[in-house]
Amino acid sequence: MPNRLLALVVAVLLALGGCATVPTSGPIEHHTQQVPGTDSGVSVHPLPPATGASQLLVVEGFLHAMSIHQPNYAVARQYLTETASALWHPESGVQVYADGKPPEEFGQTVMLITPLVGRLDSLGSFATASEQLRHDFELVRDANNQWRISNPPDGLLVSRYLFSTNFTPVTVHFMDASGSVLVPEQRYFANGDQALTAAVQAVLSGPSERLAPALRRASVSELDVDNVSLDERGVAMVELGSDGLRLTTEERQNLLAEIVNTVVGFAQVTAVQVSIGGLAIAGEFGGTELDGDDFTRMSPDNVTAQRSLFAIAEGRVVALREANWADFSPVEADLTRPELIAVRSDLAEVAAITDSATRLVLAPVGAAKSRTVRTGTGLLRPDFARNGELWSATASGPGSFRVFRDGLTIRVDGSELPKRPLVASKLSPDGTRIALVLRNGTRTEVGVAVVVRTDDQIRLTGWRPLEVNLSTGTDGAALDLGWASRSTSTKWSPAEVAVLQRLETGDTSVVRVSEDGATATDIGPTKAASLIKLAVVPGRPAVALTDSGAGYRFESEFNWALAVTAVDDLAYSG
Repeated sequence: MPNRLLALVVAVLLALGGCATVPTSGPIEHHTQQVPGTDSGVSVHPLPPATGASQLLVVEGFLHAMSIHQPNYAVARQYLTETASALWHPESGVQVYADGKPPEEFGQTVMLITPLVGRLDSLGSFATASEQLRHDFELVRDANNQWRISNPPDGLLVSRYLFSTNFTPVTVHFMDASGSVLVPEQRYFANGDQALTAAVQAVLSGPSERLAPALRRASVSELDVDNVSLDERGVAMVELGSDGLRLTTEERQNLLAEIVNTVVGFAQVTAVQVSIGGLAIAGEFGGTELDGDDFTRMSPDNVTAQRSLFAIAEGRVVALREANWADFSPVEADLTRPELIAVRSDLAEVAAITDSATRLVLAPVGAAKSRTVRTGTGLLRPDFARNGELWSATASGPGSFRVFRDGLTIRVDGSELPKRPLVASKLSPDGTRIALVLRNGTRTEVGVAVVVRTDDQIRLTGWRPLEVNLSTGTDGAALDLGWASRSTSTKWSPAEVAVLQRLETGDTSVVRVSEDGATATDIGPTKAASLIKLAVVPGRPAVALTDSGAGYRFESEFNWALAVTAVDDLAYSG
């Protein structure tokens, strides 16, 4: 199935409308893009090699032709010798390379030497890369005395610009290990008739190898889909093979939730109907034409309504009123001089760091007494998981994580992560990933690890560094981070990591980075006072706190408004 899926991924390469900004370094960056599944009405057709074309023009034409799909890549194959064409397998992978360095001619060889930006695997999953790409195209004369390539690359080579214009991210959903929440994973497909089918194939093929240990998968592996059709009402018809009849009721409902919430991300889809062996599957409320609202309880953002903003003001924990954040409401909790806080999503408990970062206190909201749950040096901001777990770590590194749950203390296994000092951490809304800032000498490194829970054990694995264009040579370039969504209006949008960083100029700014590292967008502010802390959750405005106690609320890119003053800390609940 992976090769089939990749064929679908590369089979729908059509140009997207909108504007894409291509940076000269760092990750791929989108500022504006179409919603998955929309059609710009623009089609780009590859051209065959011109008679008498030079070696360089042949290579350039081949690079362009292979980036645009045709059946069997017929046009691209015209640039190859007969033997090379027979041996070339474009479906074997996609390598995305940097723009700005065109191929160069050296004798009968044309060299493409340029930084490799990332790779797209057979599942449509993007992984960043930092090595150099080099391919020496060898050319020979064919029977018609025309230059042709004898050694094409393995798979496809696509420039960053063509990737950013021809591919669009699609959020594919998988069920977490508890079976209670859908986990978004970003994949890349191109626009076109086969995009919907490719997205469903991605669900059926399962999560990436990195994320799989944290998720629940059905025991049936032979599920198949030939095509996803769309009727005149915008209802996507997904017909799966009869092998799915062996699924349990729970497995069918989980699969239904994964498919529906993946497919409704396409703009032209109004609802989804899934059938197995010709039998339409009903949702838990009885209908067979379903949309995202049928699975709201499984959304990682289903606690958004309770995500209130809290602060420390005059030595007390206070709630900031929605209508006017400058209007404080004291929270009744047994806490003395809190320094950093976290609040449970149900607002039942407040966790606080006190006594110069040496004590972690857990205080019920109300008259009940607080209790000390951890002591040590360099305690960092605590964090509540969506299931109520309290996470705590020290500056010593990822190996210092402890989880407090149901009266138990669980030592988190962080041995697979880099052994470096820890600056900040934040769990994803679904609880399956954790974003970290690690100190590496005079620099910092931002990355994401996968949280794997088995019975009474928790381990961190699958470390993935994220390139956020942090400045070099500064003390603590990355200061804080949190999880946000690409769009505050869409509850099913993929998770992004928001990073507060210090620039070489001394200014501070916030960068949004996709969890796979493929996109990064600077959202400012550019000239605000020195920011030191960041509070951000999906569906709510990001807030950054200055060293003078002023909180700035994100309004739009590079537009941050002063929202609150005279506070020492800011934190969203949840």
